Amino acid sequence: MKREVGDKGFPIWLLGDSNPRNWQHVLETPLDSRHPVRHNIWTSVLETIQNRVYRAIRGRLETSSIYIRNAVADPADKPARTSVTWGAPVANEVGAFQQLLNEYQPPMVLTFGAFAFEFARRALGEKPMRAYNYWGSRRLGNEFRVRTRQLGLHAITPLPLLHRVISGGRFIQAHEYYCDRTGANYFRYVGDYIARWLLEHRDDLPVWVV
Repeated sequence: MKREVGDKGFPIWLLGDSNPRNWQHVLETPLDSRHPVRHNIWTSVLETIQNRVYRAIRGRLETSSIYIRNAVADPADKPARTSVTWGAPVANEVGAFQQLLNEYQPPMVLTFGAFAFEFARRALGEKPMRAYNYWGSRRLGNEFRVRTRQLGLHAITPLPLLHRVISGGRFIQAHEYYCDRTGANYFRYVGDYIARWLLEHRDDLPVWVV
């Protein structure tokens, strides 16, 4: 399985969790389109983005250039959910990702799930460090709202999205907890915001199908 796919110079990055344990020797790339998790966590968000962008400017986001990687390759390297201190394999991965961020400066890093979000925070030197079980759906949603107000073109901003919880047995609660609203649709909620930001900066972002 490839460690990464896409263009590092693209302004939008996706950071997943880890390789699918039972399929990493079959799938080709992180968030491989043949794996159902990709569609559970990303396709519905992307559909909202593309719909809103097309209606506004008759354009589309160039998805083939989005840079995608997982926080760690081997899922066995992931630390325990309750552990604040991470071992050398993951610390090395954090350092490698930090170097990539420093070199390419992507303004928007979409992180899928609690572990990927905490991983990105550590790569950016944010404090305090947390065990990733700290980041439940409510807190990830709160962080999304705080960070969207900070999002610009000249700083790296990790935006936390949800991972498997959005397709699990408590998916309705995940929508409502994240969006802080009864009856909310998480996919439209985050997709609409991302689309608005892209449209606001459309003349400055090389992200369009041409």
